[in-house]
Amino acid sequence: MTLLRTSPLLAGLVLSFASVLFAQTPPPATAPPSGPLYAAIFKTGPKWDPAKAPNEQPFFKEHSANLAKLRAAGAIVIGARYADVGLVVVSAANETAARALFEADPSLGAGTFALEVHRFSVFYPGTLGTPAPPK
Repeated sequence: MTLLRTSPLLAGLVLSFASVLFAQTPPPATAPPSGPLYAAIFKTGPKWDPAKAPNEQPFFKEHSANLAKLRAAGAIVIGARYADVGLVVVSAANETAARALFEADPSLGAGTFALEVHRFSVFYPGTLGTPAPPK
């Protein structure tokens, strides 16, 4: 320790090496979505039972499995929940194709959830994998 105190150059080199050694590597950049974006909004449907927990609702497990399948296929750009609403942003050629992604979800036909689909336009470029415009 005395050597580091007496040699500022050596201390600087040790600190520089340590900062490189322990530096956090940034997460890999995600590719921007390949097509137009659509917001799929999931709200509780007419068959939702408020007395039951979400994972006890009819077809909830199948709903989650369908979302996992879409995520693995790269169709989901981002998913989130706010209040009792689920928001899933998907990349699809058009609204019909976006709706078709959720046809396999039995929770919709059973009335556990209701679905709305709307065009989703990013107005702050550089977010959600959307490249920022050149300066």
